[in-house]
Amino acid sequence: MSTKGKSIADTILTYSLYPLVLFVPILLAWYLISIGLNELIIISAISFGTMLLIAFLEYVYPEHQQWKPSWKVLKTDFTHLLITSMVPPMLFKALLEALFLGLSIFVAAKVGFDLWPHHWNLFFQMILAIHLGDMGYYILHRALHEIPKIWPYHAVHHSPEELYIIASNRAHPVQIFFTFGMQMMILWTLGINAEALLMFSIFVSVNGQLQHCNIKMRCGIFNWILATPDLHRWHHSIVIPESNSNYGNNVVLWDILLGTRFLPKQVGIEHDHIGLPPGTDFPSNFWAQMLVPFNWENVRYDRKENKEAYKKRLEREKAGRVY
Repeated sequence: MSTKGKSIADTILTYSLYPLVLFVPILLAWYLISIGLNELIIISAISFGTMLLIAFLEYVYPEHQQWKPSWKVLKTDFTHLLITSMVPPMLFKALLEALFLGLSIFVAAKVGFDLWPHHWNLFFQMILAIHLGDMGYYILHRALHEIPKIWPYHAVHHSPEELYIIASNRAHPVQIFFTFGMQMMILWTLGINAEALLMFSIFVSVNGQLQHCNIKMRCGIFNWILATPDLHRWHHSIVIPESNSNYGNNVVLWDILLGTRFLPKQVGIEHDHIGLPPGTDFPSNFWAQMLVPFNWENVRYDRKENKEAYKKRLEREKAGRVY
């Protein structure tokens, strides 16, 4: 094949991977729900199967060769996967799901009709759930970035210096408890049904894995609809004005409406442009990361001895960026 032929094939592959890897699992889940397969089997099979596919694509078609984590990083992030990504949602559901579902029944009885459009096609119910859930997520996510007192809880998620599939799970459990809750309390209060909630959960899982993956992909028109890898990689920029953007978890609607969507002309991000600002003394150990919010003054990049170095780095970054 000629160089031109390879270039065309590479472009087609690069622009096809995001919609294929996202929508094929979603459509499969839709079908499995329609034939009545068990909910736990569906979400486990789709999430795990997609994870294996993404891991394979990261190996054969990476965005950056440098985004390959060490065993030490993998160990930390697998601990986050097993603890942080599972325990806080389970705890929130155990404590508050019944409260919000009860509120839904109470409100529906008062107004005389169901708040959730159960008669809609399941696919459109999923789209509604994604946008409504993201409204709550956007509010809290933006607050985590813009309110200094709570930023250290979210800084854990921004600490990876390379993006790859398991990096999506690195977060502080306090942050996960509230970001999960902000989405779910809206949907539960509206009385979302089990099938639509399952479709919502699968979309969140698959798109979350893709956002943080190390696959060479460009998302084109989807960058104006969904919270894509193109957008989310810039959300993980080491430059604070760049990372204070693209707050949507699944869609970009709220970022567009509120002026926080950010995607430079140079869509792809450099391999060393990911993580917390230079000078941040962030621990690599899982349990030390859990203590970061309580030790932030000794971790933050703008400690007295680092302020001047960070200021110079920021000036260099801005000078070389094409917006």
